[in-house]
Amino acid sequence: MVPDEHDTIPDTTPVTTPPLSSAAGQPHERKKKRKYSKGLKELQQLERTLSKTSNRVAHAVAKGMATYRKRSNESAVKKRDGSLRDLAVNVAAGLGKTLRVLSGVPSDLAKGLNTKGARKRARRQVKVASRIVRPQY
Repeated sequence: MVPDEHDTIPDTTPVTTPPLSSAAGQPHERKKKRKYSKGLKELQQLERTLSKTSNRVAHAVAKGMATYRKRSNESAVKKRDGSLRDLAVNVAAGLGKTLRVLSGVPSDLAKGLNTKGARKRARRQVKVASRIVRPQY
């Protein structure tokens, strides 16, 4: 015998407010801080910046090559010797994709190099350079 819709037992679970959560619906966890030795913090932060930008460069090249291969295959299917006939157009499309993804590299480098230590070092270098350039009376 199949129970009717009217014979179901009502849900009596208490209504509670959900905990604060992130956009994905998961509970928000605090991000752990990185640990550095006293004199090596700036060097490690620079290394993280450079590895991030090199990762972006590699990703950009991969995306551009994928675009080129896809368009080249489509050209080969559409017409005889299509991949050779459309070589310049396909290379241009792949290169355009690469450059679009690469456009974020300068801002990544600028953000990574704009640290307290880097600004302090730049001020020190300008001060030394001004002493060298300044005429002696």
